[in-house]
Amino acid sequence: MEAMRDSRQHTGLTSGLRLGSRPAAVGRLHLALEDTPEYERPARLSEFFARLGVRYDADPVHDDPIEIDLTLQALPGIQLLSGRMQGASYRRTRAGGDPTEDIGLIINPRGEHRICQRGGEIVLGDGEAALVSLTDALESTHRSPGELLVLRVPWSRLAYHLAGGLDGFLRRIPHDVPALGLLTNYVKIAWQERTLASAELQRLLVSHLCDLMAVAIGATRDAAEMAQGRGVRVARLHAIKQDIAGHLDRPDLSVSALAARQHCTARFVQRLFELEGTTFTEYVLAERLALAQRMLTDPRRAGEKISSIAYDCGFGDVSYFNRMFRRRYGAVPSEVRAQARQAGRDGLS
Repeated sequence: MEAMRDSRQHTGLTSGLRLGSRPAAVGRLHLALEDTPEYERPARLSEFFARLGVRYDADPVHDDPIEIDLTLQALPGIQLLSGRMQGASYRRTRAGGDPTEDIGLIINPRGEHRICQRGGEIVLGDGEAALVSLTDALESTHRSPGELLVLRVPWSRLAYHLAGGLDGFLRRIPHDVPALGLLTNYVKIAWQERTLASAELQRLLVSHLCDLMAVAIGATRDAAEMAQGRGVRVARLHAIKQDIAGHLDRPDLSVSALAARQHCTARFVQRLFELEGTTFTEYVLAERLALAQRMLTDPRRAGEKISSIAYDCGFGDVSYFNRMFRRRYGAVPSEVRAQARQAGRDGLS
């Protein structure tokens, strides 16, 4: 089929990959249909998922164009589907003979999302989520911009960690539930930092994602306590480090200001860094010095004063910057810049 040959529509195919979380193959698939005529897109979507043991039927609705751009990332024990799917009413049923009993946490980043299952219906707003069965038929209609994120795991993986058990299906999870925000942010950061490089990192990521899913849906007390020491803690630390990266140029960056933005206490922030064997102050200093080193060796900033670079990295005292930089890199900033220039000239000769 033409769709199977188009690299824009199918990339990263991994032998043995199935939509169900078993077998636990690892790989990535991508379906992008922006270059496909709109009337053909439902059929292409159906072809894509049919290869994975799932049937998708689509009926155009509303005035939204049919837009489909999906990425399926499979890891041992979990699968993540993200992207955009709008402009039609989609009905999903699994192929006969599939023994898996999986569940999906549907997170709705943007666009009104109507979901129907087991005789019930829910309409998710921006940032809201709901737990669904991936064994039973599922109908959904997503209005523009139609962004979605779905995390699929075996029901057995979460069953004993959820306080409400089956009562949690098709129940609205508000956008301001802290664990839901941490979960969404953690997925983004994991992709950005390419944390899927090794089997050990994959195992840890899956464990942390399941912890966050359980807490967001409604975990038992024991499960919530365990998650606080594992997935929740890691996700909070990732979010805090991301916050720091966005404020490195601020000389007034402080643990109290950061804690206020993250809606936690300063002591909680400090404790997270202590568990990593460092302190908030040491981490910020190391990140600022690393940023300064990158700037000093960047040919595009060769004409800038070293003092300006120091200020841009959040240092209010140039003497202190020079002293800390030399302690970290064994050379003063001017020497590092000169070495980078010489290396550039040698590369051209």
